[in-house]
Amino acid sequence: MLAGFQEWLVVRRGKGHDLTWPILVRHLAPGGWVHPLTQQADTAAVTALHRLLGEFFDAREQTDGLGRIFRDYQSWLTTQAWYQFETAEPDQIG
Repeated sequence: MLAGFQEWLVVRRGKGHDLTWPILVRHLAPGGWVHPLTQQADTAAVTALHRLLGEFFDAREQTDGLGRIFRDYQSWLTTQAWYQFETAEPDQIG
């Protein structure tokens, strides 16, 4: 049900590929990351989670929504300086 949610959040935030979706939601909540979590920050995070899930499910319901989410994530990855994807030369496969 949440396949693609973490990737969608990463693209939305523009960073955080190494974070889990609960942490990404807290970063995207009004006020951003708060540690230790206060009652106000917790409420903001829950409200943000509800809003983000609604937007994510809307995106997934579009034609080829999940495919688009993963393509957008792949496009985001390729713009990162640290991301290098190299394939083996044909004569190296054996």
